Amino acid sequence: MSRFLLFILLFQFGFSQQNFHEAWYSADTEHLPQNSVKSISPDKFGFIWMTTENGLVRFDGKNFKTYNNNNRGLSSNRFLYLSGSIEKDSLKTFTESYADNIIINQRTAIKTTQNYLLNSFEEYENNRFYLNNTNNLQTDFFLSKIRTKKGDYYKIEKNRIILFDNKNNKKKVIEHQHKPNDDYFLLNDELVCLSSNGDYIIFNYFISKNNKLDLNNINKKIYNHLTQQYFICTNKEIYIIKKATNKLYLSLLHKQDKPFTYDIKCLYYDIKCNKLFLGTGEKGLGIITLNKFGILTNINSANNNYYATTPFLENTFLTSKGEIYNKNGLINDLKLNQTGNQFGIAIDKNQNIWIPENSNLVCYFHKTNYKTFKKYKFKSILSTIYCDSENKIWIGFRKDDAPLVSVATINANDLNSKPLFIKSLDEPVNFFVELRKDKMILSSLNKKIIHYDKITQKVTKLSSGKNDIRSIFICNDNKIWVCTYSNGFSLFENNRFYKLPIDKSSYLTSAHCIMEDNEGHFWISTNKGLIEVDKKNLLNYIKEKSPVYYNHYDKKNGFLTNEFNGGCEPCNTKLKNGYFVYPSLNGLIAFNPEKVNKILPSGDFYINEVEIANRILYFKDTLKVDRKNNRIRIKIDFPYFGNEDNVYFEAKLQLNKNDKWVKLADDRTITFTNLPPGNHDLLIRKLGDFSTIYKTKQITIVVPFLYYETLWFKIISSILIAFIFVIGIRLRYNYIQKKNIELESTIEERTRTLIKTINELNSTKNNLTKEINQQKKLIGTISHDIKSPLKFINIGINNLEEKSKNIDNIEIQKISNTLNNSSKSLLNFIDNLIEYSKIVLDNSISEDDFVDADVISSEIINLYKEIAISKNNQLNYKNLSNKKILITNKISKIIIGNLVDNALKNTENGTIDITIELKSNKIFLNVTDTGKGFTDAQINYYTTLFNNYEKTKFNFQNNGLGLYLVIELINLLNGDFRINKNNPKGSRIEIIVDSKISNY
Repeated sequence: MSRFLLFILLFQFGFSQQNFHEAWYSADTEHLPQNSVKSISPDKFGFIWMTTENGLVRFDGKNFKTYNNNNRGLSSNRFLYLSGSIEKDSLKTFTESYADNIIINQRTAIKTTQNYLLNSFEEYENNRFYLNNTNNLQTDFFLSKIRTKKGDYYKIEKNRIILFDNKNNKKKVIEHQHKPNDDYFLLNDELVCLSSNGDYIIFNYFISKNNKLDLNNINKKIYNHLTQQYFICTNKEIYIIKKATNKLYLSLLHKQDKPFTYDIKCLYYDIKCNKLFLGTGEKGLGIITLNKFGILTNINSANNNYYATTPFLENTFLTSKGEIYNKNGLINDLKLNQTGNQFGIAIDKNQNIWIPENSNLVCYFHKTNYKTFKKYKFKSILSTIYCDSENKIWIGFRKDDAPLVSVATINANDLNSKPLFIKSLDEPVNFFVELRKDKMILSSLNKKIIHYDKITQKVTKLSSGKNDIRSIFICNDNKIWVCTYSNGFSLFENNRFYKLPIDKSSYLTSAHCIMEDNEGHFWISTNKGLIEVDKKNLLNYIKEKSPVYYNHYDKKNGFLTNEFNGGCEPCNTKLKNGYFVYPSLNGLIAFNPEKVNKILPSGDFYINEVEIANRILYFKDTLKVDRKNNRIRIKIDFPYFGNEDNVYFEAKLQLNKNDKWVKLADDRTITFTNLPPGNHDLLIRKLGDFSTIYKTKQITIVVPFLYYETLWFKIISSILIAFIFVIGIRLRYNYIQKKNIELESTIEERTRTLIKTINELNSTKNNLTKEINQQKKLIGTISHDIKSPLKFINIGINNLEEKSKNIDNIEIQKISNTLNNSSKSLLNFIDNLIEYSKIVLDNSISEDDFVDADVISSEIINLYKEIAISKNNQLNYKNLSNKKILITNKISKIIIGNLVDNALKNTENGTIDITIELKSNKIFLNVTDTGKGFTDAQINYYTTLFNNYEKTKFNFQNNGLGLYLVIELINLLNGDFRINKNNPKGSRIEIIVDSKISNY
């Protein structure tokens, strides 16, 4: 092994991608008001301030805000440099010729009347500014006073340097021979004197001799007096001077392959974020993110798309292409697997390399330095391979066109052994992992997770549901985690999947694979970058549904692509030196998780700015708005220079009890429209880094009530309404009382009138009773005086008819017969008329009046039978319902008799049919003849008479009395009356009345 290691070291060559990300902001990108950045510094809260020739600019990592004559009423926009104190939150600046003086306090710029004319301290800062912004400027710091952050100051004299406290008392004096070209500056409040040849002294360690910095090829020196950072620039590099063990040294911050194409005017290095801010004379602001991620590629290959990798010798790793890398780059290329896929690689205990090539498994032998190999051929394409602790190679296959597949194993200790197929594992396996020495866990392309006991050979298959598993990870405490193609990642415990929440941008929907660092953080690769999460956060979520913080890394951290690769085994590699290796679509990402600069959103946030009607207003804890402008936009200030995907803001306006937290968009603004009047609490919270703790702030939004919405207005209005109501009731009471008096008088008058009317009605009733009695007497008289003689006449005519039968004279027989029938009809008519009069006078029908219709019809047919025969007519009757139908006796006789009589009068040599039928609880009586029939005028007349009985006057001269009696009786029964023509001749009269049925 040592010989091979020496071999690969002798032939080491490599290429490592530059580990920085560069971003530029300028007037061309509409971020800056002008491209010349002259001075740059952070404030106490972490915001970056810079001066330009067209305004003062504040940068929070996302948004730029410009202060100029448009919003600060300045007479000039040409700013020079920043001075003052970061720690005391009192940065200062001024415009050209001190036309405007600005103080930067509480994250905003305020115009002040304070005069910033140069004093002895500001003279040093003024010289520093021009020294930074002008090339080859010679500045003499003789007699300069250089103030520390604590308020003490150094004074540079000809032969000495004196340290004074803030009360001008001498604290310390050292001998020093001043030279005009010497540079004096502070590092951590200690004075340093640096000569042009690199010699230097430190005030508190002046005894040290032979101190020197290598300043060869120096292009420019830039000092940021506010942050006390001293930078050395070459044409390709930027160094910063640091101090350690009382010595100074140059630390390389940034290096690029080509010379700088811009003039650097000012610099600021954010140590916490590992970012270098460059102010230039013509290109605007540049931000260089100095990353700790190494991007490894093979400079000799056009294809840097990587999948499976595995640890190799010492701190190297091997790709499935046969390339050997360490953390710095490629050291050898064994050129293995030139045509096969890259989805699997394994190294057995004997250092043999196993690589699948489609349906073949190739073993490259360590003893021949991987020049020779053995090939195992299979019928199915291999999907993955794995080497367990017993030096056994596990092989999974794709199903593809093969009807059946099973897992195979090869004993790597005996390369002559043949593959052994485990028939009980009849699944297309895509990932193996060894849980214990005796237990394997497998994932199937059929969405199953499989437990396999090596000793008992017991197989347990469980459905993975929606989890299309692409990798399985067993963490340090033996918990099992699975990553999927489309369902995020989950904890698999007690045969159950506990799905974890995904990040706010949903990058974790497709999770490739996981590794765990020494702090218990997971690093998960995705198609959109690398994500770090605290395992404790995940477990707390499963228990308590507490929030989870995800820290996202992408191309801004130096990656060549955001798309990491997965679906391979192993899908990541951990080296002995602590480095992690992940494959991507363009290169291998190698890093030590303990050294990665994590730009975390742990700082404070501020809410004191609102936009109303296109105007920016500022407030503290309470925001008062008017009702004219119903749309407000509250802005959150948060200085953060990392990935925006790592910032989690939520807000809740407490209007109701069930109000929920709402995630805010990346612009960090909250917009409200038409807020109801009142005092409303707005809660805004930010999730802390790698924790479940929120930092919450509250502001009160005061929306004034309109005058008619205020409490006093409602009280006064209620009192007024109550008063009007009482007055209205009183007026109404008086009105009703007056009306009652008038009504009582009216009632008395009407009562008298009513009594009079009742008396008149009683008198009328008595008269009517007398009249009815007289009519009854008249009817009785008619019955006695007319009906009795008619009976005797009828009897006489009947006797005459009987005797005429003995006379041999046919004419006399016919006349006597006709006289007999006529007298009977007349007598019947008189009976009907009398009965009609009684019915009308009594106006009542009793239960005893109802008789069988068949009986009544038979009586009438017998009565008119002779008349019908005399006119050569047939008289027929039929009950169509085949059941007993009850009809009124007297009324029905009158109705049917008159209808039959009328039909007989108008019919000769014809037929008269009487039918009765019961339908829908109605009686239908029809009398149909084949006689002359009714004319249209007669039908119209009788129909009108029936429909308008009370209004139509009956014409006795032109029309018979019989139908009139029929119509009046039908109206008395509330029935219906219809006259129709009978085809081909004759008439049909239909009468419909309510029935009284007796069922047998």
